[in-house]
Amino acid sequence: MQTSPTPANEAQRLARLHDLGILDTLPQKAFDDISALAQMICGTPVALITLIDQDRQWFKSRIGVEERETPREVAFCSHAILDPDTVMMVEDLQSDPRFSSNPFVAGPARARFYAGAPIVTQDGFALGTVCVVDLKARTLEPSQVDALRRLASLVTSLLEHESIRMEEATRTREAVRRQHEELTAMAISGLDLQVYIDAQYVIQHVNDTFLAYWGCTREQIIGRNLAAHVGDDAFRAIIQPQLDRALAGESGSYTRKTDFPARGSRHVEVAMLPVRNARGEITGAVMRAQDVQETRAREAQLRQTVALLEQRTMEQERFIHIISHDLREPINTVNNFTSLLVTDHLEELSTTAQRYLSFVQSGGQRMSFLLDDLLHFVRLDNHAVQIRPVEVSRLMQQLQEDLAGVILRVGGRIDCETQPLVMADESLLRIVLQNLTTNGLKFARRGVPPVVHVAVEQIDGFHRIHVTDNGIGIAPDNQHDVFDMFKRLHTRKQYEGTGLGLSICRRIAQLHGGSMTVQSTPDEGSRFTLHLPVAHGTTP
Repeated sequence: MQTSPTPANEAQRLARLHDLGILDTLPQKAFDDISALAQMICGTPVALITLIDQDRQWFKSRIGVEERETPREVAFCSHAILDPDTVMMVEDLQSDPRFSSNPFVAGPARARFYAGAPIVTQDGFALGTVCVVDLKARTLEPSQVDALRRLASLVTSLLEHESIRMEEATRTREAVRRQHEELTAMAISGLDLQVYIDAQYVIQHVNDTFLAYWGCTREQIIGRNLAAHVGDDAFRAIIQPQLDRALAGESGSYTRKTDFPARGSRHVEVAMLPVRNARGEITGAVMRAQDVQETRAREAQLRQTVALLEQRTMEQERFIHIISHDLREPINTVNNFTSLLVTDHLEELSTTAQRYLSFVQSGGQRMSFLLDDLLHFVRLDNHAVQIRPVEVSRLMQQLQEDLAGVILRVGGRIDCETQPLVMADESLLRIVLQNLTTNGLKFARRGVPPVVHVAVEQIDGFHRIHVTDNGIGIAPDNQHDVFDMFKRLHTRKQYEGTGLGLSICRRIAQLHGGSMTVQSTPDEGSRFTLHLPVAHGTTP
């Protein structure tokens, strides 16, 4: 007997065979049907689907043979796989020197004829054969040989598909295993209290949070009746009706206050969920309790805060009413009558009296301006901000017309070329630009005509509106608090103002989700920048 040579690609061939995962699997009807077809087509008592492993020949399907495998050294098919492109046919095994002394030829089996079509993978590895064996010397018709080759090709496809199916099944099992482990870990370590109760109200599973709240171990709780654990009264009055609904297939929830031995009295929200087996039968229920004690406390605090805000809103409305009516009326009276005195009786007054009257008149006007700015400021929070595209250059053209008298008096100018659209509330943006522009014209250096330049740029998701002047500037020590309410850096004799203009600008910026910044150099000028989100709602 001659032992077959080892294929040149044996290591790769064996690796390919083992990768399929088909060795030592259970019989499958599809492969058995192919063996039956081979037997019927060729008219032989034996038909096999063989796979040649390192030291053995294993039968994926067999007809007429009891053994599931044989040693590789006596396998006819180990010779057949040496030529993957040819169906090996031995018409008389007894007269072939390779097989004449083979135990399956010379022994009781008395095999005389063999034909085997190699099972070849798409990447060229011959793994085994579809073969037939007869007890008498014979031959096959060309059609029978071709059929045997086709059956071998079909086995190749089945092996590839079976390998893919097994890989998918393995992945599925692994995914299910991981999911089960994850769900188990989540159930055990979750923040909610979880307990599985069977149809007899017996506790079968609890998570770590449940044990921590109740101050017990699994050994103490598993197998215990739920009523005995929580108390019969609480069970019958609160828990059992909901549990019975879950055992009937209906989910439910309720809220209760529970005294936990390890955590004290806590409000919990409880959900009851039915549990079904693979056949859809209800086997029990999961009771999941969420500790909402902190949430309840925060809700109470929130209600208190809302009530306080409502009270402050009412106080603010009363304050606005006082400014609008109660304070403005006497100030208007003072301003009106001082105007009448100046118009009708100024010449009748002495020089001292005229000077006193001038003090009263200017004080009344300052008070009126202050009330106007205060109203602007306190009404901002009640203003419904309406964001839409705004043309800054158009707004500045309107402001130039409104401030024409001031510009003429101080000999200044306002520069604003065509600028990109910005997303803003137009009326509020106008207030900002008017305040900043007026300041730029007002805080001018002696002997230097004031120039205010307005420009827009887009950087990092924000429109930056720069208002730059060539005025007196701001000392570095004062720049950080220049936006504070009533902050004045100069006396009224030097510059008029209420100290609220920049505070109003900053509040308007905040209402847009933006901010205000300043860069300034004394005796050179200042640049105030309004930062507005390009997409409204972005924060700087």
